[in-house]
Amino acid sequence: MRFTASLCLQVCVKSLIMNTSATSFFLPNADSQTQGANHSGAAGKAEPSYAVLKFMESFCLISAACGMVGNGMVIWYLGFRIRRNHFTVYILNLAAADFGYLLCIAIETVKYLMQFNVGVQFGIFLFLDLFMYGTGLYLLTAISIERCLSVLCPIWCRSHRPKHLSSIIAGLLWGLSLLLNTLGYVLCTIHPSSSCWPLLITIGVLDFLFCTPLMLLFSLTLFLRVKCSSQHFRTGRLFTVIMLTVLFFLIFAVPLSVLILFDFLGYKFLYSPEIGFVLSCVNSSLNPVIYFLVGSYRDRRIKFALRLAFQRAFEDSADDKDERETRDTVTMSS
Repeated sequence: MRFTASLCLQVCVKSLIMNTSATSFFLPNADSQTQGANHSGAAGKAEPSYAVLKFMESFCLISAACGMVGNGMVIWYLGFRIRRNHFTVYILNLAAADFGYLLCIAIETVKYLMQFNVGVQFGIFLFLDLFMYGTGLYLLTAISIERCLSVLCPIWCRSHRPKHLSSIIAGLLWGLSLLLNTLGYVLCTIHPSSSCWPLLITIGVLDFLFCTPLMLLFSLTLFLRVKCSSQHFRTGRLFTVIMLTVLFFLIFAVPLSVLILFDFLGYKFLYSPEIGFVLSCVNSSLNPVIYFLVGSYRDRRIKFALRLAFQRAFEDSADDKDERETRDTVTMSS
C-alpha cells in the first residue's frame, strides 16, 4: 500500500476515538448517507453517487484479487524456484508485503459488499494494512539505495558487501514497521493516550520527509548516472524494473496521500479519497506485471514462461549473458 501511513492512521483513529461505527473505505452506511444528503442540501454541494462508489469498491476487489495472484506467483518463484541474489531478497519481501496488504483490502471489501460480519474488529485490518504498507515503503527505499550504490561503487559492493546483508536489512525493516504500527495501534486505538499524536508525527516524518525523498533522490541519481554519464553502464533489466516500480509509485501512490491529507484538513473533493484507494490497489498489483513484461521483452521464446521471465527481470547486469543463455537452454529443454 503506497500512501502515507500516518495520514491514514490519523483519519481512522479520529473516527475510532469518536466511537463511530466502522464502515467501508468507500461505501457509507445508511445513517451517513442520510446525514450527507442533509448536509449536501444545506450546503448546496454534490454528493458522491452510491452506484459509483460501489463500482469503485468492486473494481478495487478485482484489482486486489489479480494482485494477490501475481504477487503469489512472485513469492513462489523467488522463494522456491529461482536462485536468489541480494536484490531478489528485497523483491521477495516486497511481494509478500503487497500480498498481505491486498489480502486485507479484499477481506474488508467482501465484508462490506456482502454485509458479512467476520467477527474481527476494523482496527485489526487497519493495523495490518499500515504494517504491510510501511514495510513495502521501507523495502522500496532500500532497493533504490542499494542499487544506486552498486552502480556508483561497484568494486566496494562486490568485494566488501556482507553476503546476508539484504536478509538482515529486510528483517530489520519488517521489525521497524511492526514496532511503529503496533505502538500506533495500542496508543491510538486500544488505550488512547497523549503519546498518540507524537507517534503519528514520527511515522509521518519517517515516511514522507525521510523515506520517500530518499527513495526519489537515489532513484534519480541512478537514472542520471546511467543515462547521462559518458561511461557506458551495462545495468541489465533490473535497472528497468526499479525505475518502473518507482515511477508507478509516484503515479499511483502519491495521489492517495495528497487526497487523504486534503480530506484530513477539511478540503473534501468529490470521490476523494476513494479514487486514491483504488489507485493504491492498482499500484500494489502492478509490480508482478512489470517483472514479467521486463523479463520477457524482446524474447518470444519465454513469452509465457514465468520462471524465465522473472529470472531475466532480476538480472543485476548484462555481463553474464553466456551463463544466462545456458541456463535458459537447460530450463527450456527440461
